[in-house]
Amino acid sequence: MNLKDKKLLLMGGGAYANDILRYKEQTGFQIVALGRDAGTPIAKISDAFYQIDTQDVDAVCEVVQKEGISGIFVGSSEVNINPAITVSERTGCYFYTNRAQWDVLANKARFKDYCRTYGVPVVPEFNIKPGYTKEDVAKLTFPVLLKPTDSSGARGMNACYRAEDFDALYEEALKWSAKKEVIVEELITDADEVFFQYTIADGKTSLTSCFTKVFVQTDNKELILPIFHMYPSKYIDTYYRDVHQGACDLFRALGVTDGVMTLQSFYKNGQFYIFEAGFRMGGAQNYIFSDYQNGTNSLEYMINYALTGKMCDFDITEADNAKFRHPCCNYYVGLKPGVIAKMGGVEEVRAMDGVLNVTVMCHEGEEILDTNALERICLRIHVVGSTAEELAQNLVDISNTLDIVSTEGEKMQLESLSYERCLAAICDTTTFKRTK
Repeated sequence: MNLKDKKLLLMGGGAYANDILRYKEQTGFQIVALGRDAGTPIAKISDAFYQIDTQDVDAVCEVVQKEGISGIFVGSSEVNINPAITVSERTGCYFYTNRAQWDVLANKARFKDYCRTYGVPVVPEFNIKPGYTKEDVAKLTFPVLLKPTDSSGARGMNACYRAEDFDALYEEALKWSAKKEVIVEELITDADEVFFQYTIADGKTSLTSCFTKVFVQTDNKELILPIFHMYPSKYIDTYYRDVHQGACDLFRALGVTDGVMTLQSFYKNGQFYIFEAGFRMGGAQNYIFSDYQNGTNSLEYMINYALTGKMCDFDITEADNAKFRHPCCNYYVGLKPGVIAKMGGVEEVRAMDGVLNVTVMCHEGEEILDTNALERICLRIHVVGSTAEELAQNLVDISNTLDIVSTEGEKMQLESLSYERCLAAICDTTTFKRTK
């Protein structure tokens, strides 16, 4: 695929900056980046940078026309999808989704309707609309989850455990909804979280990878942060049997021909509950594992599409295989509260066998706050092993090598890993078991 001298507009993608630069150097395309801050990773790898707001569609269109942009890449930045669609409509440059598709996928209520139509299981909900009565609330089975239908991330989303708290939380959800629509769902607890990543190219849909999320273990029971994404999920065969075909039918009904899609689910008592769809690159760089295992790379395909209108020049379904040959782990290194004085061991970890990638997300001098936010994650490390035991040992070696210290002289890792903790997590969540 000839990309030489074509121009890619970056409206996001900072998490992948190093990999975008590597692919640029391999293929010869040019990068034009936008944003408010000239010091961002995408600004640093660009051939030309414009310090403008990505939400200023008129200004973005001017850049597209001035630079002769082929297409747009937004990475994992959901907030930039709407303006990118508008710019694509006005200028004719490539962008992987259109207004009709995004209007469904960005609206939780409409997406759930599509899921039900095509047999994709979703979280049960209650029929609560604006103007509801006290009697309506009394009929609810608590706890419930209130979600604005059209907000991104977890904005306005809250769990409600008591009827007396419902009104205030409903009003909070309404504040975050431009359409003034709120979904009230059953709150799913004590379930496994399982994620499924699809690549769609030329109308063909392939399951590229799947993982189960594992959470950090600390004395603080209110702290809910990921520590591992374990691949491939032990639920993959059940998913293929119960959900996969319905998901493919849903994508086809939406007219999706190219792009990457992540379905997020709970699995409880033998049942999947799909609760979110992300029609964009995920921030976790899953393509690193699929590239290592199968030679498929969704980051490169999305860049290809933005530059040529075509993801790849082969049948993606013949190359992908979500049943990875080796166990993999995306290791999230979370930190205790404090100011980082030292980030030791990072380069040593980067050079270790079994480490495919280290993404640094915090730096010395930054303050870590006592929250449940992902801003507490300072490193994301892609780790592989030939067996469950080897992967477990690799994770322990990484944890022991890292030396992250606060200005108070305290070790900052939220959880120092043990071999048995890692091996149990791998064997409990993936298709791989102990070999001895």
